[in-house]
Amino acid sequence: MNYIKRLFVLFQQGIKRFSRYPAVNALENSLLAKLPRELLQQIANDLPIASAASFSLSCRQILHLIGTRYLENLATSSNETLVFLNLIEHDLRNQIICNSCRKLHRMKDARKYTEDGQRFLREVEPDCLFDDRGAMVTRSIHDNFSSTVFKMAMKHYHFFGYDARSRQLLKLLSGKSYTSAWRTLVVQKQKAECRIKNGSLFTCNRTAFRNTCKGVERYQIWFWICPHLEVKSIERSANLRITTSYPLSLGTWSILLRCDNSTSIKKTSWDLCSGLRQCQYCRTEYEASFEHNNGCTTKFTITIWKDLGQGPEAEEWKAQLPLQDRLSFPQPIQFHGGEIASVFQEMGAAELGRR
Repeated sequence: MNYIKRLFVLFQQGIKRFSRYPAVNALENSLLAKLPRELLQQIANDLPIASAASFSLSCRQILHLIGTRYLENLATSSNETLVFLNLIEHDLRNQIICNSCRKLHRMKDARKYTEDGQRFLREVEPDCLFDDRGAMVTRSIHDNFSSTVFKMAMKHYHFFGYDARSRQLLKLLSGKSYTSAWRTLVVQKQKAECRIKNGSLFTCNRTAFRNTCKGVERYQIWFWICPHLEVKSIERSANLRITTSYPLSLGTWSILLRCDNSTSIKKTSWDLCSGLRQCQYCRTEYEASFEHNNGCTTKFTITIWKDLGQGPEAEEWKAQLPLQDRLSFPQPIQFHGGEIASVFQEMGAAELGRR
């Protein structure tokens, strides 16, 4: 409610600023100008609170005739407040409405709606970031992905195309390159890249695990490709598998992570590749590869491409989040193999590895 009160103060300040300029009668050529004030007030009274408040802001003459009480009444209903913010957001190209926070968020403040931004800025955590964590957004995409910044990027791109602000927001959505030790493994997570094509957001993320073959069976590897597919090592067996718990998902892949001491394979080199595969339930494609060199060091690399759709309200995005009802199953979908990965086709694997 305090937010609405502050918003109302801003509207009041705007009204005062407009009053300094010569009055222009916006109703001069409108039939509304011929209606008595009582009838205009009756029209506003019959509207929902959010619509009446929006109507009062349509022009200075209307606001003068029906007053500001409809704006003040917004503070009595959080639902009407959200409806009102959705109405005015269309005219605020540098802001988005956040359903979690029930506020408008400015695009210039995008960083504070990411995990990295919160660690750096040390501000009160916004509800949208908390909700992202609850929906396991960072696990499904990458550690610094934010559905709020996703919405900002798509709205700004829709109005202004691929300008400096769009590049800034896409860079913020992309993960940073880093190398970190994880138990006995060395995890190299290359920078994820986000691109917009045909009005949808696409992501490309590559992760590499390096180790010696003698150490791989000591600890378990586990991470998500998407909510329907996961990579995990079978404990004490040195097998790495891409598996699913859902029916109809075909083409799971399995590899042996170490050489067999009892055979002549030891001290030799080999490599395996899964080829390009796709999830049966969401717009995700992936390719996994395994390399073993003659020094008995191994490298497992997986590249994941996703189509997240046109925003957090899109079905493509919703399919990337775990189902709330664990007893239900997602509906299978069909799409042409390679159409998601092809968005990044000009960036070869070697170039992505150098970033």
